Amino acid sequence: MINKKSIETVDKSNLNQYFKKPLYESYCFSNINNIIEYNLGLTNNLQCPNDILIYPDKKYKKVILFFIDGFGWRFFEKFSQSIFFKFAEKNGLINKFTSQFPSTTSAHVTKIHTGLTVGESGVFEWNYYEPKVDAIITPLIFSFVGDKKRDTLKNHIDPKKIFPKKTFYQHLKKNGIKSYIFQHIEYTPSTYSNIVFKGANIIPYKTLPRSHHKFIRIN
Repeated sequence: MINKKSIETVDKSNLNQYFKKPLYESYCFSNINNIIEYNLGLTNNLQCPNDILIYPDKKYKKVILFFIDGFGWRFFEKFSQSIFFKFAEKNGLINKFTSQFPSTTSAHVTKIHTGLTVGESGVFEWNYYEPKVDAIITPLIFSFVGDKKRDTLKNHIDPKKIFPKKTFYQHLKKNGIKSYIFQHIEYTPSTYSNIVFKGANIIPYKTLPRSHHKFIRIN
């Protein structure tokens, strides 16, 4: 089913006719890490309204997160009649969330991997000025802006001085939870992932199997 309350709340959260106001205290991407912790029983403090969950009191041994970069609500509306989303609507609960600000890949990928909001991680845009090297950089490929090659920053600064030192996976590991990351081999591993993936088991893939006979077992 679809959580109509989340849609109504998000639709009313407007800064003006052009921008949505992030709902950090409720229906927001920034709360996904907390939702995972809550479902795993690592916290009793759910930062979202409990109507985002079908069974708010139920805890789980495993949680799977599919992170599709750039897949906003307008794409869900466009593809809502697809087999996958019809199955999800029938058997689960679909919620509408706001993004963080700014609504960029860098900010949201870093939030998922570290648990840190934009203001905490400092990684907020695809390109931004980094005072530690006095230059505009592209953090996810660890290069100076405009460079076509990856890692052109390597001879100028230690990546540990730019990226967050703690990850969400280290936190889960301390609580006895194993994490697995499936990410395309084209950018796995990378300087960025080597830092923000710490604590997780990393499985790069080239293609995803189309049939059910080929799979990887997670114990």
